[in-house]
Amino acid sequence: MGLLQNLAAVAIRNKVISNLRANCPEGIKQELEILLADKEAVAIIQKLVTEAMKTGTAIKADAISALPFPPAISRLLADTPKLLTYLVLAARMAGKK
Repeated sequence: MGLLQNLAAVAIRNKVISNLRANCPEGIKQELEILLADKEAVAIIQKLVTEAMKTGTAIKADAISALPFPPAISRLLADTPKLLTYLVLAARMAGKK
């Protein structure tokens, strides 16, 4: 990836993270912060959203659950269904922009 592509990816990632934090429902903010602290997990979700935008594919909970997250993040999502639901809704909204 070229420098401009990297800068664009970082800018998009920062905007997505900012939006996730700003719109996060009470009760899952701590879990969201754990997820966002994991750069690998954020990159995996960003890739899913990017591919969905390219193909027009709807993002569903099972698609997010099936992603190759680090074990701690997979457990977090399994233990916090509201976080998974929030990520699905946020990913769908990102895909519509």
